[in-house]
Amino acid sequence: MYTVMPGDNYTKISRKNHVTADLLMMVNGIEEKKLRPGMKLKIPTYKFSLVVDKSKNRMALKGDEEILKLYVVSTGTNNSTPVGSFTITDKLVNPTWYKDNHAIKPGSPENQLGTRWMGISKPSYGIHGTIEPQTLGQQVTAGCVRMKNEEVEELYRMIPPGAVVTIVDKI
Repeated sequence: MYTVMPGDNYTKISRKNHVTADLLMMVNGIEEKKLRPGMKLKIPTYKFSLVVDKSKNRMALKGDEEILKLYVVSTGTNNSTPVGSFTITDKLVNPTWYKDNHAIKPGSPENQLGTRWMGISKPSYGIHGTIEPQTLGQQVTAGCVRMKNEEVEELYRMIPPGAVVTIVDKI
């Protein structure tokens, strides 16, 4: 539990506790953004991580070492999704997709990134939504991990920058 102090805000509290502001609000059932001194907040203690199994096109959301949820994802054709341990480096809502030196705006039927982007520490790779949910479970991407938009939006709210993303060929 955390007691809100004068001058606190969700960003300050979430950074101090290595969680997202959205997760703090979700866990505490808070819809309004305003905090009042003296409020008691539950602070999630899970260390969130993600594990992607390319052979099964599945991704596990883990809290500490416990699997909290499994997702069907798409990974790269010709084994193009990198293997290793990475971290979430940046997060974007309604990202612009750059293809062949052209910017494809959010919401365009050609924007392959869907509604969210979580970049990993391997430049140009990340976890993102899709405009082609029918291809989930297949190796069809240029190397990124692709998810249903509603699922990447849920994950986006929970996963803080710095969270570990482990990508393996087979578990």
